[in-house]
Amino acid sequence: MGYHGGLPPPRLAPAILGVRALDRLIRVFFEILLLRKGPQDLPLAPFLLYLTLALHALSGFVLALAYQPPLAALALGVTDTALLALLTASLLYLQSRQSRLTQTLSALGGTGFLIALLAIVPTWWLAHEQGESAGATAGLPAFALLGLVIWSLVVTGHVLRRALSAPLIVGVLIAIVFYWVAISVQDALFPLAE
Repeated sequence: MGYHGGLPPPRLAPAILGVRALDRLIRVFFEILLLRKGPQDLPLAPFLLYLTLALHALSGFVLALAYQPPLAALALGVTDTALLALLTASLLYLQSRQSRLTQTLSALGGTGFLIALLAIVPTWWLAHEQGESAGATAGLPAFALLGLVIWSLVVTGHVLRRALSAPLIVGVLIAIVFYWVAISVQDALFPLAE
């Protein structure tokens, strides 16, 4: 039994279409990371929103485990994601752009997750170096993390500028404010053990 007209057998079609849709979705996230696409290129799908925010919280948890005990790390990951959602929703509400919330938060959650994946190794490396003795090798992970923070701010600014129909500099300045608020809240709620 062969293919009919070049199409896969009917029982395989849904699986192949699902893989293709997932591939397209992942490509959109990478295009957003490269500032080539924006949140409007993502589907308006509540499931995608919940998935990306859950992945964002999970990646925040994994990063925080480098410096915090597990329960505090979990709370930190959830708090960071909740702050992202609250600040973004407030901003879009104030600008009468509530209809863009699902796609904007999906883009921020998904790109934040992908950047956090890249930050896992340097974060844990730096935490380990500081745990023993901050040697000359600590400069490499610190430099990598600095680059990822800057890239994250630019990507967040890009997503916000698309959501607000504003210049990139406005989006980046808002991203810096979001970052400052998140760090301030994290430092207040989850201080590092001395």
